[in-house]
Amino acid sequence: MTTSLTPDWSSEFEHYKQLSREVVTSEDKINFFNQNQKAFYLDSFSSSWAQMMEAYEAKERITEDQLNKLEEMQWQDMPESLKLFAYDFCIKNGFCFTATSS
Repeated sequence: MTTSLTPDWSSEFEHYKQLSREVVTSEDKINFFNQNQKAFYLDSFSSSWAQMMEAYEAKERITEDQLNKLEEMQWQDMPESLKLFAYDFCIKNGFCFTATSS
């Protein structure tokens, strides 16, 4: 049984993948992050956002309390280091984005 959500889900990935092709610089990554929050949550099957946050916590050697404070921040106010890391982890190397047709 096919749900009507499947084409929308697929086309959203293609939309964000097309947008990500324009991303070259660190500034582009930050702008993509700021303007396309939904792109970081499309991959709900592998919970890439949660995995990314765990990897960021380890990389930056921050405490769980600091991590919780980050997650409570407004999207635009998150640190640039997190935005860059999230872009690379979720978009550039994210399973669903790399699996979509080019």
